[in-house]
Amino acid sequence: MESFVTEILELGADWIAEFRFIFWYFVGGVALEALVRTFGWHIRLRKLLERFGHGSIWLATGIGLFSPLCACGVLPLTISMILAGVPFAPAMALLVTSPLMSPAGYTLTVWELGHQWALVKVLSAALMGIMAGYATLYFTRRWALGDNRDLFSRGIPKGDFHDPDYPCEDLQCDCRKQFSKRYIETRTSNRFFIFLGKFVDGTLKIGKFAVIGVTIEVLAARYIPVEWIEPLLTNTFPLSIPLIALAVVPLHINQVMASAILYGFVDLPLARGPGLAFLVGAPVTAIPVMAIFLTFFKRRIFFLYLGICLIGTIGMAYAYQYLF
Repeated sequence: MESFVTEILELGADWIAEFRFIFWYFVGGVALEALVRTFGWHIRLRKLLERFGHGSIWLATGIGLFSPLCACGVLPLTISMILAGVPFAPAMALLVTSPLMSPAGYTLTVWELGHQWALVKVLSAALMGIMAGYATLYFTRRWALGDNRDLFSRGIPKGDFHDPDYPCEDLQCDCRKQFSKRYIETRTSNRFFIFLGKFVDGTLKIGKFAVIGVTIEVLAARYIPVEWIEPLLTNTFPLSIPLIALAVVPLHINQVMASAILYGFVDLPLARGPGLAFLVGAPVTAIPVMAIFLTFFKRRIFFLYLGICLIGTIGMAYAYQYLF
């Protein structure tokens, strides 16, 4: 019993030590996202997509880099944009880019993995978004999908996804349940108090994944033998990149969790390609997103999305490993 208590105390000490390292970067990233949400900059940019047609692929990619939405949050938004008439190509660019990068995701990656990894992650997210946009543009033209409703395998109810009575629960936005919406914005229009409310929202949302990521990292570092992980995350195994890209498909790991988990293996030393395959592949192929994709979109659209994610992840990882 005494040894068990000692082990728990040591685990707790390790966890606190690890979280202390990321704390201020976590706070900075959450604050930056709260600022973006307070002034609605991401919404204003998103509305520009309706003006530029297919040329908005680059703009959509840029918006995705600053968007605080994860894969599960950006998919209902993307569907609503498609139904509103935004071309599928820029919508796909936003859908692929947004889960890969955000202000909080960047600051946490800087602290956990360093400026180089954070910069490569930004560039990879941008290239993935642009590639997704143009690949989608090519295939939708080849498949003669002129009407956005041709993309869906089932009818989607009309209405506002933000409406609490919207009939489709899978697509219904839960923003009304957020602390800032329920207790701040209904009582005041003061930007400072709204910012504080958004900061609380971000702390709860991002903090949850940061805690899970640090916990997995601490447990893995303590209990998983290094020799099990080393062949995949170092340069000793030539097929490690595609293996990691495929292995993370069934995992539900967002960008905050991915960098936190990888932080525990930076001393292996971490190989560039496999590390990037994990950072990019895990967030962009989240199972809940693919499940919704398979439910609402036609099969060819689902496989287009999955193919873009896998090919893009593997391509970026090989490029970073062998060309730079």
